[in-house]
Amino acid sequence: MEPPPPPLRDRDPAALADELVEEILLRSPPDDPARLVHAALVCKRWCRLISAHAFRRRFRPAPMLGFLCNDAPRAREGDEACSVRFVRTAASCPPIATRHGWHALDARAGRVLLHRAAAAAPAQAIRLAVWHPLARRHLDLPPTALPRRPRSWNAALLCDDDEGAFRVVLVGTDAEGAFASVYSSSAAPEPAAWSDPAYAPQHAGDHVDAARGALSGGALYFVCQRRTNLLRYDLATGAMSVVRLPPASHNQRIALTAAEHGGLGFARMEGYRLGIWSMAAARPRGAGEVEWTRDRVIDLRTLLPIIDLLGHAHGHGIVLVGTVDGFFSVDQKSGRITKVGDGPGFYNVVPYMSFCIPALGTVSTDEGASANE
Repeated sequence: MEPPPPPLRDRDPAALADELVEEILLRSPPDDPARLVHAALVCKRWCRLISAHAFRRRFRPAPMLGFLCNDAPRAREGDEACSVRFVRTAASCPPIATRHGWHALDARAGRVLLHRAAAAAPAQAIRLAVWHPLARRHLDLPPTALPRRPRSWNAALLCDDDEGAFRVVLVGTDAEGAFASVYSSSAAPEPAAWSDPAYAPQHAGDHVDAARGALSGGALYFVCQRRTNLLRYDLATGAMSVVRLPPASHNQRIALTAAEHGGLGFARMEGYRLGIWSMAAARPRGAGEVEWTRDRVIDLRTLLPIIDLLGHAHGHGIVLVGTVDGFFSVDQKSGRITKVGDGPGFYNVVPYMSFCIPALGTVSTDEGASANE
C-alpha cells in the first residue's frame, strides 16, 4: 500500500507551475496587502512572479497602502509651507517621509502627482512633479507655458504600471475659456514637453474645482466649482464637454467615484447622510444631459459633524470624510465606518495604491537550485 501524499503545507512550492501560482495569488484580497508580501517571501520565484508587470496588470485594484494628506499651511506662512503627509494603513508598507513645500493632486500605479506653489514663479508657469515614494524617485516636469494666467486648473496622472511611461493631463479655465494641455513622458525622440493648450468654449463662467478627478470610460472627469457640472476630457480626441449633475439643495463638495469596472459616480453629503450616485448606462438625453441614479444613502449621524468630503479610493469603493476629530473611511457597499487619521488641518486626501514587494535578496531560498535562480 502506497503511503499517503504529504500535506500540502509540506510540499515544495516550486512543484506548482507558474500559471497555477499566479492564478492562486490573483485571488488575494486587495484590502490585505500583507498576504502578497508573505507570498513573496516564500521563494525567489514567487517574488519574481508577483513583481512582474503581467501579474500587476491582472491584479486589480492594486492594494491600498495608505493616504496622502495635504496639510493646510498657516495663513502667515503662505502656500510654500504646505506639505504632503503619508498615513499608512498597511503594516507591510515602509514609512514615507513628509514632502514639505508640495501637495498631492493625484496618485496612480504607485506614483504621485505633486504641485509646488512658488510665489516668485509666473502664474502661468505651473510646477508639477511625479514622485514614486517606494522607489525613491522624483521627476520635476518642465513648467507649463500657458498663454494667459489661469483662473482655475487641476491635473490628473495616467500610467499603465509603476515603471512605464506616464501622462499628465492639465485642464483649467482662463479668460478665453476651458483649456487642456498634456505632458507625455514617451515623447521620444523629441524631448518630453507640454502640448500647446487646446481650447473649448467656457461654460457659464464656471471654473475647475481642486477636488481629485476620476478616470472612466476613456475620459477624465473634473468637478466644477459650482458643483452643478463636470468637465469631461476625452483622452482619445482631446475634446472637452460639460456633463450636468443632478440638482442639490446645497452647494456641498463632491467626491468623484470610479468603480473597478469603469463606471463613473459621485458622493456628496445630504444633511447627515452620504449619498452615493452613479451614471446610468443609458445614452445621454442631450448636450451634457445624462441619467444619474442614487444607489445608496449612508447615515453618518454617529460621527461628529462632517466638515467636508475629502476624496475617494477608486476601485476600492471607499469614500473619505473629514470631521473635527479626524478623517474616516466609509465603505460604499457595507456602510462600515473606520477612523483613518487624526486632524483637522488638512484638505484633499489622496489614497495611495501600489504593490510593496520585498527585494529579491531578502526572500527565502528554500527552493534552492531547483528553480535555477
